Amino acid sequence: MADDTLIDAARRAKVRAEVRAALTRRDFAGALGLIGDRADVEALALAGEAHGGLRQFDRAAAAYGAALRRAPGRFDLMSNLASTLVELDRFGEALALFQQARAAAPGNARIVANLANLLDFAGAVDDALVAYGAARALDPADREIACNQAMALLRAGRLDEGWPLFEHRRRALDPAEAQVPRLPPLAEAPMLAGRRVLLFHEQGFGDTLQMLRYVPLLAGCGAQVLLRVPPPLARLARSVAGVAVVVGEGDDPGPLDYQAPLMSLPLIFGTTLDTIPAEIPYLRADPTLVAAWRQRLAALPRPRVGLVWAGSPDGGLDHRRSLRFAALGPLFAVPASFVGLQIGPAAAEWAPPDGVAALDTTPWIGDFADTAALASALDLLVTVDTSAAHLAAALGRPVLMLSRFSSCWRWLMHREDSPWYPTLSILRQPRPGDWATPVAEAARRLADFRL
Repeated sequence: MADDTLIDAARRAKVRAEVRAALTRRDFAGALGLIGDRADVEALALAGEAHGGLRQFDRAAAAYGAALRRAPGRFDLMSNLASTLVELDRFGEALALFQQARAAAPGNARIVANLANLLDFAGAVDDALVAYGAARALDPADREIACNQAMALLRAGRLDEGWPLFEHRRRALDPAEAQVPRLPPLAEAPMLAGRRVLLFHEQGFGDTLQMLRYVPLLAGCGAQVLLRVPPPLARLARSVAGVAVVVGEGDDPGPLDYQAPLMSLPLIFGTTLDTIPAEIPYLRADPTLVAAWRQRLAALPRPRVGLVWAGSPDGGLDHRRSLRFAALGPLFAVPASFVGLQIGPAAAEWAPPDGVAALDTTPWIGDFADTAALASALDLLVTVDTSAAHLAAALGRPVLMLSRFSSCWRWLMHREDSPWYPTLSILRQPRPGDWATPVAEAARRLADFRL
């Protein structure tokens, strides 16, 4: 009997190891297959993680809840269930569970950080910052906690405090990058005249588009600016004043004096709310491409309104920032022509009502230079928080941006305008999941729009 018990324990341990390996490689469906119908505490906890990875949050909550009922003192299960309930917008239940978990494990920095994440998401940024401070006091080396605290500070408009902490987002440099000095803050930098500086893309397309505004300023200091960006951005990046060379991702940039990720430029320039460089446009579309788009759109009555309703499905918050095309229905009651700029899987949802002047342009869009030219030929863009918003606003085009309840740090709090983009208006959800309110406001503003 003892041998059978040991064999069974060994089998369970082997399965757990296989499940954890599947979770590590993000094979969530495979992990669930390995778990099968097992219902012990560890199996249920692993099932909760797998369902969460598949964004099956109801099932994840059920699995974590069942595990917690079997092991009511497990603070890790309390925290995991609470984080899942946040995804289901069940904030009150999540807050109570986080508080229970914190009481059960007062020295656990991750639990305190998860509580801070909830408070930040719910709009209680001041309380969130207190909790982030407590979490960092417990674990000063945790880079994720520091980065989340940075984004809360940036969202609160405390840019001078947020930018230094935001550097914790950075991955380790590869050996080639590590050989080139990082560009220090300009207040500490030597003369840059004639220095070769490589700026490189590191996050999303929208992040890079936002930060390209700093290139003319750096070139104005005398630097020779080289850009390393992904291929979809390369043609457009050459339009930015001050760009000497656009370097391919696998190409040798030659000898360099400094390098920096684009998202570090606000820190390097010491940017505050009062000193955000907002000289628009800093991107420029190819006039030949713009003329071609105007000819293609010529049969559509004005105003010509571009539509983007979804971001990349790979984004961790895409289920919150994106909506379904059908939710844009109120816009089509306004006399206008509508132009689809959506790319990716969501483009298949394009189905404007019969009788509405509309054109789906995605078959002709190859890269951001094409999209920039199209945006320049439109009168207005209505979009969710994705790269299209940055692109059109950086071109100086009018933008109505539909924003999720807990918006990205760059859009600050409770503002309809943006100090980053003078022509962009932010239409916010008043509560999580409520797209009807900002879409209705977009329809109202479209009805009042004048060419």
